[in-house]
Amino acid sequence: MTTIARLAGSVVAGLGATWMMDRADKLVYNAQSEAVHRPESELEDLTGPGQFARAVMRAAGHEPSHDEAVRWGRVAHVSFGVLLALAYVPLSRRARWLRGGGGALYGALAFPANAVVVPALGLTPPTTAFPPQTALRGLLYHLVYGIALETQVRALRLRADDA
Repeated sequence: MTTIARLAGSVVAGLGATWMMDRADKLVYNAQSEAVHRPESELEDLTGPGQFARAVMRAAGHEPSHDEAVRWGRVAHVSFGVLLALAYVPLSRRARWLRGGGGALYGALAFPANAVVVPALGLTPPTTAFPPQTALRGLLYHLVYGIALETQVRALRLRADDA
């Protein structure tokens, strides 16, 4: 497989894994009670990617509307999912242990970005400020991301040993 084909396949896998992650998040979110949702909405008006987009636009001298921050936050979220996929293919070729749990391990390793790094950057309140179910949902959808990513990487045969 050519490098361009592998990169294109990685982008496709990242988009697909991000889509699956978002479906898992929505499914679990819809099953959770208002007692979980209320503190989430009180603590933040935007998700981490939306806050990131807002911060970037402000740094560029533009005060974004809420809708702009949401829209560009979505772009940031999907882009991060694609970047993780672009990293995963070569990393998992060299470090096969990243494939653990059908990719769940890689998803679990991505979870701290959501739970630790984003709050450390001041983009969201600390994870401990939210109900525990919020963090569990975050971990779950990152596991789904990793599994979906590994499944697609194998299906697209993006590694030489996937044949």
